[in-house]
Amino acid sequence: MGKIWIIIQREFIMGVRNRTFIIMSLAAPLFFVGIILVPMFIASQPGSQKTVVVCDNSGCPDTVGYAYVFKDTMNIKFDYHMVYKPIGEVKKMYRDSDNYFVLYIPENFMGGCDTVNEHSVALSCILYSKGEPGFNLINHLQSVLTTEVQQDILGSNGISREVMELSRRKVSVTSEVKGQMSDTEIKFLAGLIFGMAVYIYILMFGVRVMKSVQEEKATRIVEVIVSSVRPFQLMIGKIIAVALVALTQFTVWIILSMLIVVPILNTIDDARLDHMKLQNANAGTAVAVTGSNGGALQDIALNENIQETMEKLMSVPWGNLIPAFVFFFIFGYLMYASIFAALGSAADTESDTAQFSVPVTIPLIISMASFAVIVNDPDGTIAKWLSMIPFTSPIVMLMRIPFGGVHITELLLSMGILMVSFFFMTWLAGRIYRVGILMYGKKVSWRELGKWLFYKG
Repeated sequence: MGKIWIIIQREFIMGVRNRTFIIMSLAAPLFFVGIILVPMFIASQPGSQKTVVVCDNSGCPDTVGYAYVFKDTMNIKFDYHMVYKPIGEVKKMYRDSDNYFVLYIPENFMGGCDTVNEHSVALSCILYSKGEPGFNLINHLQSVLTTEVQQDILGSNGISREVMELSRRKVSVTSEVKGQMSDTEIKFLAGLIFGMAVYIYILMFGVRVMKSVQEEKATRIVEVIVSSVRPFQLMIGKIIAVALVALTQFTVWIILSMLIVVPILNTIDDARLDHMKLQNANAGTAVAVTGSNGGALQDIALNENIQETMEKLMSVPWGNLIPAFVFFFIFGYLMYASIFAALGSAADTESDTAQFSVPVTIPLIISMASFAVIVNDPDGTIAKWLSMIPFTSPIVMLMRIPFGGVHITELLLSMGILMVSFFFMTWLAGRIYRVGILMYGKKVSWRELGKWLFYKG
């Protein structure tokens, strides 16, 4: 045991002092946080202010017209000073303005609202501008006008706006499992996050173990090391050391990510709050958000959202999920890392490791590929079998547990099978490792690996 500890110390110190480890520990959080939060931050920033001058030549009266249906938004302001002016005059006045756009509602829009004479009914308007208006502006105008036209058409057939709004409301279906409210989306995300974490960890650091073994074999350093320790001790020490290096790197990633994420999220929340204030003001709310009563209402809404979120989070069986994650995380990695170490000892070049590593990663790929099947039927036959097979259980079982259908006996059985498989695969990997680590210049096949299992010595 003392020799294994020395190996762990040596491999760990070498790992954390490695230049790649230092660069990845600092750069990876910036990269991943940048991918997720930078687009959110950019989207939350207010764009340039645009003014839309509305010109309505449809002849519709104000009571049924479409000129005054628009309300100001965070980036769009509507100007109604030229509503009934000829379009030629309006275009001439604003033709050299960069941030002014002229929305022209033509004479035959909705038939010109003439209920006596028949006209061709047009549902198109024109937006004149010096520069490109952008997607959001076009989409906003189309959405507002489409809603108003639909409401007017239904109203002319005796259907009120209230009925139309009611018909647009979505039906909410909530699930109750064993007397408790359940939120499928939260459980879906929990299963995906925990399963993906194990998948990435096993692949990333299992391959690192394989490359580390292969590098020591290529430089002949291993010949000196095995003169003092047994090959099996070297393999176990290397696997544990790489796991500790990985946990250290993950810890650094989490700390740096939190230091970066929190200020950015606060900035995004401030921008959203400003947007909400503007929307409430435009909607003509009786109490401003900045006022005392508005602040109280806002606090109540925030508390209700927090309470609802906490209820959804508590629908996940964290008491089973967290301990199971730790167990499957550790033993899943150790089992696959021992296999990768054995394969690294058997190959002399990276092309040789490819033929061995691909079959080993297939069960992991199957586990992730079956995610859709598992979340749709977490207690189905396929999900249960995959959660018992030791090569897929570290991922599949973590996908099933959030849905709460895994009985404790089923969970313990899966853990027991994985633990027994870990010891068995470590024993097999050790027998391959002791031969392959000192084998050079020979093209190794799967049949040759099978022979190594029965070598004596």
